[in-house]
Amino acid sequence: MKGNLKTSSIAVKSFMAVGILALALTGCMKKELYEPDSGKDDGKENGKVTLDNYFDFSTTQTVQLNVNYGEDCPKAYFEVYAENPLIFQEEGSQVSKREDLIAIASGFTNGAGIYDKKAVIPASVSEVYIYSPDFGVPQLYKTEVVNKAINATITFDNEIDVSTLSRSRAVARWGVDDIKKHIPYVLGGWNNSGKPDYLDLEKKMDAKLVSKLNTYVTAYFPNTDNRNSSYISHNADILIEKDARVWVNFLGAHTGALSVFAYYCYNVADGPNEIKEAAKRACVIFPLARGLDGGGKEALGANSGVGTYLRYIDANGNLASVDSGFPAGTKIGLLIWNNGFTGGNKAFENDVFYSTESLNGGNRTYTALFAVTVEGKKYNIITMEDWKNIGGNEPDYNDVAFIISSDPIEAIDIPEVPDASDNRTGTQTYTGLLGFEDNWPEQGDYDMNDVVIKYLSNIDFNQDDKIVSITDRIILSWTGADYRNGFSYQVPFDLSQMKVSFYGGENSSVSGDNVINVFTDAKKELGVSGIPAGEMPSQNVTEKSFVVTMKFDKPTIDKESVTPPYNPFIKLGNVEVHLTDQKPSSAATNQFPNGADISDGETTFFVCEDGFPFAIHMDARADQSMLNINLKQEGVRIDKTYPGFVDWAKTRDPKTKWWK
Repeated sequence: MKGNLKTSSIAVKSFMAVGILALALTGCMKKELYEPDSGKDDGKENGKVTLDNYFDFSTTQTVQLNVNYGEDCPKAYFEVYAENPLIFQEEGSQVSKREDLIAIASGFTNGAGIYDKKAVIPASVSEVYIYSPDFGVPQLYKTEVVNKAINATITFDNEIDVSTLSRSRAVARWGVDDIKKHIPYVLGGWNNSGKPDYLDLEKKMDAKLVSKLNTYVTAYFPNTDNRNSSYISHNADILIEKDARVWVNFLGAHTGALSVFAYYCYNVADGPNEIKEAAKRACVIFPLARGLDGGGKEALGANSGVGTYLRYIDANGNLASVDSGFPAGTKIGLLIWNNGFTGGNKAFENDVFYSTESLNGGNRTYTALFAVTVEGKKYNIITMEDWKNIGGNEPDYNDVAFIISSDPIEAIDIPEVPDASDNRTGTQTYTGLLGFEDNWPEQGDYDMNDVVIKYLSNIDFNQDDKIVSITDRIILSWTGADYRNGFSYQVPFDLSQMKVSFYGGENSSVSGDNVINVFTDAKKELGVSGIPAGEMPSQNVTEKSFVVTMKFDKPTIDKESVTPPYNPFIKLGNVEVHLTDQKPSSAATNQFPNGADISDGETTFFVCEDGFPFAIHMDARADQSMLNINLKQEGVRIDKTYPGFVDWAKTRDPKTKWWK
């Protein structure tokens, strides 16, 4: 713009710097900037674009998102990423989630395990990873974006085995004789995939019941640091209060380790030495207490709910028959041998973790224990952590989970927990940058920094994918203009039906057309009002943050119908500047067409005759390398600072990383 106040630098210190990038793209460009290859239809006539074929510079795409986990995974929460969000660590075979990635979509499946709704994702994304943190749900799946759709039918058979992504060699599987060198007793044999030949078909749990029980594991032991959970047990050994038969069912696993699950028996009156000796007389319950391991339907995890009876082990190492059961006063201890199915990581003694706290180094507990009631019947749930190193790894205590049951049922008495399975919420995060040229309807000067906004928005939603609350953090990064521009955005829902709160803005307000006015004078907010026109403020101007929160008393708005940054715009008086094809508010006095703007004002808005926008948005969710952009060269056209920008304009290819 003519007479714009220029800045000599923009700090790029956080993910917000992405905003700077967007700003750079922002204004209307001169003819020589847009020089498509000869012979191509560039949408121009006599050097100018037409309304029949103009580039909107959008960095997002709307896709149909179809995710199907099946009816055994109702209300499953999932997240979609542009990169693999999981990391496999060879030592301990630990799987952890990357903290540097932002999900580009998320949601809850319905009661049939299906999600089929629209999603707005970055335009550059052509393949995705679908991740679920829920226990008992396939954890990771990869697919492509085809014809503006993501189609994913996900099962334990086709999920990605994260451990295979890093293993450079095949791992050996231990048979009965190998494992018995360390755990002396077994209930039977197993195949190479770890599926036992002694499973009791009558004790297999129904898939829908397993799914319901898994929701409790998800609710009480999500994929995070759960060391402070009140359900972590320091006395997790199971007391048999009456003579009883005992059996165990496998619920599922969230681990990369190929671990062995076993038990041992001792008397309630035994001391530490007797308990230590009892642990040496352990018996294998499941040789591979994990889900999919390349074994497909033969793997234990593909058969969650399978069960087997346990046999009492006396002080002399004798195994009683199943029918003899366990005498009252017996305590059953449990152990998990990390990677025991492959021979362990190190020595047996270093990689075994016990429910008996005193047997673990540092008296650390590795076991959680709680009971739930489903359809009038009580179920005792055991979950265990399978790795000792808590530095750099979150002890989530959901690596493996089992049900332990008895006949009579009252022989095992474990405290119950309340039903928390239906109170979950999810969060969808959006982040990016907005840049505006403020000389509308004339062309700008193409440095794209008259107003620079960075944003971080979190949409919280319930299990029906209805919005509960929204928090928008708006960061005014820079204003390189003489004009005193305000910034607002229009949301696609009725603001009168909710509570809107502001932090950081003295003049923040709500106005007609569901418009949120964040600030009215960017220069004043950044403290540069007194600098004469044409002069540059210090490079060290501090960014200013504004926070807008919206709480929905009655969650009725579908999450997928709302996409930050909504309809953002700057304004001077009643003149507004929006992104391409975003309609101005009813308070605006803009007339179309006008000056360099060739829009018709009915179906097209803010289209510049030279082919470039008056404002631009850069969605940074999938590519945070945008954060490294540097636009300190004030007054230098964006195509001179970043020649790759011309390639983007020519090819319109969303994968063009012009800021590199």
